[in-house]
Amino acid sequence: MLMKKRLFAAALSCVMILSAGCTKSNILHPEETGRPQPDFTIVTDVILDWDQISDDVSSYYEDIEYPGLLYFNYAHRDEEKTIEAKLFVDNTVEKEKAVEYAADLIRYINDSAVTQDNSLAMSTADSYGGLFADYGFRVCVIPEETEADESTWLVDMTVPAGEDTPIVPTE
Repeated sequence: MLMKKRLFAAALSCVMILSAGCTKSNILHPEETGRPQPDFTIVTDVILDWDQISDDVSSYYEDIEYPGLLYFNYAHRDEEKTIEAKLFVDNTVEKEKAVEYAADLIRYINDSAVTQDNSLAMSTADSYGGLFADYGFRVCVIPEETEADESTWLVDMTVPAGEDTPIVPTE
């Protein structure tokens, strides 16, 4: 009985080895499958779709709760290579939180642009990202009740293109 099992196992192994050797691998030669292949080249002259970036940023802020954040808006000026972002908050937001909100918005604008232009770097804790190598920005966090009085603004800062100056609260 033991001899029969060994003989069966040996025969099965031979069949498996022979059948595996008879197949042609399309994994190592995918161009031979007739299917189109992905193009991984980096395109550097991408024209950003700012409407899509706005939709992406709005969707992001719909899904995450920022206590005290009422609404925000931003505008881009391609000719001047600048972005101006304003966040409007209620009177419960402290300056430290306002700085976090401002930095998060700037970084998320960059990361939304990266989804369209993969030659741009994602943002990190130390960098606003690749978009801001070419674009400068102004970011403001404004208490809605005192919007007209700039002395009450929690953040009002301009960062030139290519700089990763940390966002700080107003004095």
